[in-house]
Amino acid sequence: MHKPLSFLFAMMLVASAPLHAVGTDPAKALYDKVRADLEAAKEKPVSNRFVYYTVPAISNIKRTAYTYPVDGKLGGPLRIVAAKGEFESASFLFYPFADASKVDLKLGDLVGANGKIPASAIDMRVVKIWYQAGTAWYSYFADSTGRELVPELLLKDENLVKVDHKTKDNYLRVEYPAPRGVEYVWISNPLRIDYGFDVGSGRVADAETLQPFSLRKGELKQIWLTLEAPRDAEGRYTGTISVTVDGKPAGTIPLEVVVLPFELPDPKTNYDLSRNFYTILYNGSSLRKYALDKGGDYEAGKKRLLAEFTSMRKHNVLYPILGAYDMGDEELLTQHMEVYKKAGLGTDALFGFIPASPTYEWMISPQVKNSPLDKQPIPEPLFRRIDRAVELVKQLVGHTNVYAFGWDEPAMYLLVAERLPWKYVHEKGAKIFTTGHDGHLSYGGYNEDFINYGGAIEKTTAAKWHAVGARIVNYAYPHTGPENPDFVRRTHGMDVYLSDSDGIGNYIINGFPWNDFLGGQSNFRSFNMIYPGTEGPIETIQWEGLREAVDDVRYATLLRQLATKAIATGKVDNIYQGRLALLWLETLDAKTADLNAVRMEMISYILKLKSLL
Repeated sequence: MHKPLSFLFAMMLVASAPLHAVGTDPAKALYDKVRADLEAAKEKPVSNRFVYYTVPAISNIKRTAYTYPVDGKLGGPLRIVAAKGEFESASFLFYPFADASKVDLKLGDLVGANGKIPASAIDMRVVKIWYQAGTAWYSYFADSTGRELVPELLLKDENLVKVDHKTKDNYLRVEYPAPRGVEYVWISNPLRIDYGFDVGSGRVADAETLQPFSLRKGELKQIWLTLEAPRDAEGRYTGTISVTVDGKPAGTIPLEVVVLPFELPDPKTNYDLSRNFYTILYNGSSLRKYALDKGGDYEAGKKRLLAEFTSMRKHNVLYPILGAYDMGDEELLTQHMEVYKKAGLGTDALFGFIPASPTYEWMISPQVKNSPLDKQPIPEPLFRRIDRAVELVKQLVGHTNVYAFGWDEPAMYLLVAERLPWKYVHEKGAKIFTTGHDGHLSYGGYNEDFINYGGAIEKTTAAKWHAVGARIVNYAYPHTGPENPDFVRRTHGMDVYLSDSDGIGNYIINGFPWNDFLGGQSNFRSFNMIYPGTEGPIETIQWEGLREAVDDVRYATLLRQLATKAIATGKVDNIYQGRLALLWLETLDAKTADLNAVRMEMISYILKLKSLL
């Protein structure tokens, strides 16, 4: 069979590329593999300007410009499978045969037997590869002696960040008021160079829609699509992404979407379907700070805060930790909570808000350390704060199902010293949340309602806390920082879920500077899952991994709910199918399983169970 002319032309372009033009050894290796794929291809490429590979969006492969997609497929359609209302991603890589200064992508509406999915339901971004500390992708500890290229940022305008490959430095676009104008600010200063940069000093913002981007011959560039599946859609839909290169049509990329015939529930725990799987993450989102960054403009601060809280909701973080009340904060916290509620975050329980930590000086005083509770001096300033915070939270959300924070990572003598104020919090109808470990069980386990466990949780660990009526989540397993979205998905989703965790409580979503080379205390990297923008967050691929982690738990929750209902029918075939689903879930090794395959298997079980009910 004769090859199509466009295929032969593409092969000529690849084959005729001189090796010195292809560049380094990694580029040559990639070039050889792409050429081999083209020679083996049964279908013609969509363009004589490029080929593309569809790849899993959530993957543990660090996709740099010369990383051959061993998990990719040359050509073919992009595919997305999502439940109604779910956010779900797909991705592909361009491999260009020649440089292009301006590439435009345009997505049309998707059409199916049940109507249309508008193009506006799909967000498209470029995955920006930039320099991060030498441990990037693998660790949250810093290595300021090394700089590695890492795919991380999801940008609609790839020029928000520029990269200098000679010096291995990053530069961030900042729009300053006139006459200063637009500048690219150096954000790669090492630890020992004092070069401060405050995002609030100018405008740092991505574009609202995907902007034209460039391609370099022989270098891969990753594109990321995220669908928000309409709740009224169902079935299969198809469409295309039209590609224009330097003003000329260059082919189309097919897109297929399947919207499943169900919605996902809120996540529940593995051990008890009546209990919430709480997504409690530390964050640096602060109305006070954002308003001060804008010269005291609280409306601008609220706009930025709303954008961050909305991003959290869309990524399944429904209970972000709130700052504790301080005297005189009534108006500030009221406005903060108005934004919180407007974003659609969870108000049936709150984490933070009510203070529960006495001063260090009070806790180490001889009157406290050497006295029983009824003989200890009353920490009156703290009690007044607790009283006012309880009154305020009742006004704002109508209840006191609030977990007040104890002293962070307390030594045991501090844990014991907190008993009196914790008792006061309990008498006011609120609860206690604290970081800790199994050692707390001997010193304050009966005082604690929710433990944020440092490190990995096992079922045996969770069972101890559940036995005394407490709940448990974890952090530092590891801290945020590694960009690998598959690792983030694994450590925040099915692994902790199957360990009978009550959710996730990791440190931290945001609040760190753009610079990854500062090191700082304990030699940590910047723990950003989202980066600071003056009007909204700059999102990342690990942020997408977190969303998928919780969506995995939501699928598992639905599977367990349906299996329970099937068993309750009393019909033998239904009982067998329900038990089969639960057996599969219980024996799943979430530490090693292919989580994309796990998702498909859960969907298969869910559809079978639904057909029985």
